[in-house]
Amino acid sequence: MLVQTKLLASSLKDPLYYLRNLQTVIRWILTHHPDLLLPTEMAALHSLLTLPETSQALLARMVMRKGEHFRRDSLSYKEIPCTDSAIGDLADKGFLDQQPLLTATQVFRLCRSSELRSMLTQRQVALPSPFRKADALSMLTDIEVEEGAQTLSRWWPETESAVVGLLVQPLFDRLQVMFFGNLYQDWSEFVLTELGHQRYEEVAFAPSSRAFQERAEVDYYLALADCQRTLEESGSLFKALSLLPPVTKNPWLSYRRDKVLLQLALQAERTGECQMALALYKENQREDSQVRYLRMLEKDADPGRVLGAVDAAIAASRQPLSHMHLKRIRHRARRKLGEDSAKENAPSFNEESIELQAPLAQRVEYSAAEYLAVSTGAQVFYTENSLFPSLLVLLCWEEFFSPLPGAFFNPFQAGPADLFWPDFVARRETAIQAKLKALESGDYRRLIRKTWQEKSGIHCALIHWEVLTPELLDLCLTQIPAQHLQSIFAHLLKDLRHHRSGMPDLTVFENGSYRLVEVKGPGDRLQDHQRLWLEAFCAMGVDVSVLHVKYGT
Repeated sequence: MLVQTKLLASSLKDPLYYLRNLQTVIRWILTHHPDLLLPTEMAALHSLLTLPETSQALLARMVMRKGEHFRRDSLSYKEIPCTDSAIGDLADKGFLDQQPLLTATQVFRLCRSSELRSMLTQRQVALPSPFRKADALSMLTDIEVEEGAQTLSRWWPETESAVVGLLVQPLFDRLQVMFFGNLYQDWSEFVLTELGHQRYEEVAFAPSSRAFQERAEVDYYLALADCQRTLEESGSLFKALSLLPPVTKNPWLSYRRDKVLLQLALQAERTGECQMALALYKENQREDSQVRYLRMLEKDADPGRVLGAVDAAIAASRQPLSHMHLKRIRHRARRKLGEDSAKENAPSFNEESIELQAPLAQRVEYSAAEYLAVSTGAQVFYTENSLFPSLLVLLCWEEFFSPLPGAFFNPFQAGPADLFWPDFVARRETAIQAKLKALESGDYRRLIRKTWQEKSGIHCALIHWEVLTPELLDLCLTQIPAQHLQSIFAHLLKDLRHHRSGMPDLTVFENGSYRLVEVKGPGDRLQDHQRLWLEAFCAMGVDVSVLHVKYGT
């Protein structure tokens, strides 16, 4: 059974709008994901919904803030008139701890410099002069080693301040992951929607479309997040590695694991743990990880071994950018072995230079666009990476927003969750190819215009509505040949994750035709992903060039 994903954000005129939004998420999960919750978790959520609204509101405020410990004097909100009563309600239901044990680091974060000075003075700790807040952490840590974690009143007996601890943050992290499918989207999505800053496509989905089908999958995602957070906060490679969950058969969790694995490998390489880095890179299925592995390998390994490994990687490679990097490694390995290894001749593109007055505060691309418009009378648009991905999605909107399993699972997605996965196109191959046939029949112009009219302004990961004006859209559909669009779309779909960037800065329309111009300011040079697009455009027969701008005095 298909279910519409539309949810309404509470009006910002309601002082408890944030609570309404949290209640919406809780009820959504209780309705659509009860099988992923433990009985105790479901009971806690039902219990929360029976508390007075002000008590629920205080919990919502805390959940939406950073951290799990809060000073009592920081919990004052005008829409919550009796904070003490709300704290009591939440403590009685097991949501808050009114006497949490605090580590040295937590005390350090909660207290101001003057308070730490007073606390340490009362403990008869010798303080340096001048005393800075940073000095206190090591002193507090020494105390913790001797006395352990303790309540604030034990850390600082003479204080009148109080701290409460949130006991259900792990549960609400779980709810956030189950609802959004990630931990980077948060409750502010409701606010942005209510303010009109974001509108999302309404997607109907079946239960099979959920991000998680089993509780163990939620646990796995949270374990990955914990591993990643530990690496970022502590910098400890081995501590983070100990938290990395084993390989999974779930494709999208496996994709996320590889992302974390790459971060761990990069950290190992940075800290000189070369054998560890090599092992982590090799284990990873991502092509960019295999490139990093071979780059490290070629520093010390026998060139023959490198050549064998890189030939196998090239045969398996499906991403043009990785393919380019792998061919360079092969070229270097062959030269070390004394073999002939002429670099492949790439299609050449035109390059020219101009001299302009240095702008006061304008990007070089805008200066170049003005120059071309004035000197040639052409219509020039600064489109960079926004034009062709936008046209592709406008043509294939239904295919991009198709409710495939694991693609859509909440109402706040700017595109499918698997948009940049290696198998994104393969999962939709038949439907996308059927839609691309409109480029052969000429019906693509009607389809793109229709989608632009119906969907304009809806938040989409690959569309920049502010760039794609009616004027630009009309010029594109009348002056860019369909066969060019066909070739460009095919190149985009080869590797959406990498090919969504690197396209030329300017689109120039003149004399019923168009050309693309990459602008390079003083000291700037072509990047690999830009060179790939220039070479691809040349092979397609597209008029493309590089314009080098120099500034006169």
